[in-house]
Amino acid sequence: MKIQLQLYILLRCAFGFSQQPPILSVTSLANTEHDATLTINGNYAIDTNNDRNQYVGTWEYNQNGIIFQLKIEKADQVITIIESNGTTAAHYNYCDEVILRYKLVKNDITLNNNLDQAVTSITTSTSYGFKQASSDFLRGRIFDYTRNVVGSYTIKKIIGAPQKILFNLSRFNYKQHNPDTFYQDGQPLFTIPVGEIEMVKIN
Repeated sequence: MKIQLQLYILLRCAFGFSQQPPILSVTSLANTEHDATLTINGNYAIDTNNDRNQYVGTWEYNQNGIIFQLKIEKADQVITIIESNGTTAAHYNYCDEVILRYKLVKNDITLNNNLDQAVTSITTSTSYGFKQASSDFLRGRIFDYTRNVVGSYTIKKIIGAPQKILFNLSRFNYKQHNPDTFYQDGQPLFTIPVGEIEMVKIN
């Protein structure tokens, strides 16, 4: 299913810029009773239990000629702003999230590598995620830079040693950023591995 944003513009920004809207309420990502209020206007959803820590690091999938390395870092107090018909900050909320960057090599050809690229701002092309108390996994959106398409993913931590995660990119929930004709080339929609893959922590 292709997701289209028609009536509003979604902006995602890192904390620290001037003219930032005020925090009106605070909730906990670790409290299931707060799940319904995490995105209310002006709310700041805080990672009070540091649940993001278990996902932080660099993870690798290396099979069938594919090397996929995923770097996960914490980003605090990220603001999401929805502008409707040009109205500034019609709706906004803050959340403690993670930022994703990745390296993808297929058959010895590097398709993307932004592992060491500094994140200077958080925009609609930034891959991100968060974890709520009601879920035993991290979820969010990841940007496939080769195909210019955004997809939904989940990441679940596997208990045991060595440290592993299950990364699962959905093939059904996505947003294309190129014209439809670009995707009529007979190639898969994503270059990032789709479906559930096991990744090992390498750093």
